[in-house]
Amino acid sequence: MKRLETNIQGFTLYKAGLPQFPRNFSRDSIISGILMQNPKMLSDQLSFCAKLQGRGKNPSTGEEPGKIFHEYPGVEINGYSTLFNACDTTAMFLIAHEVYQTLTGDKTLAKKQEKHIERAAIEYILPHIKDDLFIEDPGFSGAEEFGLSVTYWKDSEITGRENGKPKHPVVYTLAHVQNAKGLRSAAKLLGSRSLKEKAEKMIERLKELYDEENGGFYIGIDSEGRIKAKSSDSLHVLFYLEKEEVSKEMLEGIVESSVSLETSAGYRTLDAKAAKQVKDKYHAGTVWPFEQAIINSAARKHGLKRLEEISSRVMKYLDTDPELFVIEENRVKKGGCDPQLWTIGAKEYFRNQNRASLL
Repeated sequence: MKRLETNIQGFTLYKAGLPQFPRNFSRDSIISGILMQNPKMLSDQLSFCAKLQGRGKNPSTGEEPGKIFHEYPGVEINGYSTLFNACDTTAMFLIAHEVYQTLTGDKTLAKKQEKHIERAAIEYILPHIKDDLFIEDPGFSGAEEFGLSVTYWKDSEITGRENGKPKHPVVYTLAHVQNAKGLRSAAKLLGSRSLKEKAEKMIERLKELYDEENGGFYIGIDSEGRIKAKSSDSLHVLFYLEKEEVSKEMLEGIVESSVSLETSAGYRTLDAKAAKQVKDKYHAGTVWPFEQAIINSAARKHGLKRLEEISSRVMKYLDTDPELFVIEENRVKKGGCDPQLWTIGAKEYFRNQNRASLL
């Protein structure tokens, strides 16, 4: 953590990983803070996020009113900055506020940032909701495309689409659920019945994002149709859902379909068949330690013992803090940054599993 620590504008923040990602990522820091149940880390990150919160539309960076940044500083890709290239960070900002308040009992941070919480929910999330589905499209910022191909956490390529890019507008199932949870957090913090009701309507639409034939959720739906693959997204989604929001039949389908993702180090991001269709393997067929912690917490909440056991396998490989594991012919090989911030968060989570549910 000391190697990743940095001071930006008076806040104690953390770089995502070394050597490739010596920048501050909202998503990585917030998830790490939640996994570690670290209120100081969450408080500083939330304060920095509020300070940089989007004010207007900027097609060069993907900025939108109320939006929370992706990485600071942004990097240039194909003439676009990646500064605001994420559709889940605003939801995570709201969720993290609720987690912080639950951990500390301190309501002063949310009160101080009340306008930022309102703007995140009302100016960013609500305009993205069409027919109770969370829609992602670069057009919201006035752009024709983003610097990144994909704007939820698996942001390198998506399977089943030319050049690994969705055909916008797109509904990413995981981002849809995260933003529903974000609205629910905002509703609780602000005492808003209307935001709570909107979140509930979004959850009701979830059954339309579920693949009854193959089990598990679609990765998404874009202008070309459903994006199908057996993906860790179906497991990851459960972290943000309550037990009553997922039917027994859905859970059984998710558990059965996830067998093809199992490895000796935990769950792959994509099954082997789908991974072969993706050129950039960064988010294809790899195992990410942080996601194993997310899946493990979800499994404990929903009473899914098999998911709990498989996801916990990652710990035997974490003698250091690697970003991910590459699976080659059933061999597990470290990849990416080492140290990686949210891998440290995952290790801390697995060491303290006796704590209450994270969300």
